[in-house]
Amino acid sequence: MKNNPTIRRQRAFTLVEVLVTITIIGVLGGVAFYAATRAKKSANSASTLSNLREIGISTAMWSADNNSFYPPAWDNTNGANRSYAQVLDPYMHGVESFRSEDSKFIGPNKRMPVKVNQWSHPITYSMNRAVSRDMTTPQGAKPLKLVHFSKVDNPAEVIQMADGCQNPGNLGQANATAFRLSAAIGTSGPPGQGDQKVPVGPNEDTGAGEGWFRYDDGKCHALMCDGSARIFQEGTMKKKHLWVTSEP
Repeated sequence: MKNNPTIRRQRAFTLVEVLVTITIIGVLGGVAFYAATRAKKSANSASTLSNLREIGISTAMWSADNNSFYPPAWDNTNGANRSYAQVLDPYMHGVESFRSEDSKFIGPNKRMPVKVNQWSHPITYSMNRAVSRDMTTPQGAKPLKLVHFSKVDNPAEVIQMADGCQNPGNLGQANATAFRLSAAIGTSGPPGQGDQKVPVGPNEDTGAGEGWFRYDDGKCHALMCDGSARIFQEGTMKKKHLWVTSEP
């Protein structure tokens, strides 16, 4: 019997073809994962900038009611024991509601959970202590004074607050005040030194990182003293971004 020319023998995939197919699928999966990760980071970044602008508006409202002073990073006047979040939150929501999982003071680009309870001040943004003072820190025999708007010569270039390193030993919160090197670089200085870069710091969410601004994927989100929000690339922050014009 002659072979039927319409009948063809089915050919199986070779091992090489199978491996090539698997490799292509793996590459495509990796590209999709990378794209999804970048999209999430981009969305978190946009949300962070939005949060900071809202906080900037609440800062302006608080300052209008308080003789044009910047709010304190932490206020323990007469035993108040209030963080900047507690001070500003009524201007954002009309009531004090900052102790919640979706608080605007918890940045969406946080790298560890922030635990919330009735005693905590859930925050992941740290204040620039040259602008917003820690009112629990004595200066000689007198408490520190708040900083007046007039002390910031170029508010569009001076940071009010930015992403802070989280501390797992403090419920995952960032320290209310930064920059830890303020004792070394000062809170003001000669204009000629303003372009000198400041160190990045440990840039880690540990006790060692507490008091430093934090960079995620090489970016630090910041609220400026004029109410605008911007991103600092790692290594680009300078003294002029942390200095006020003069001591209050």
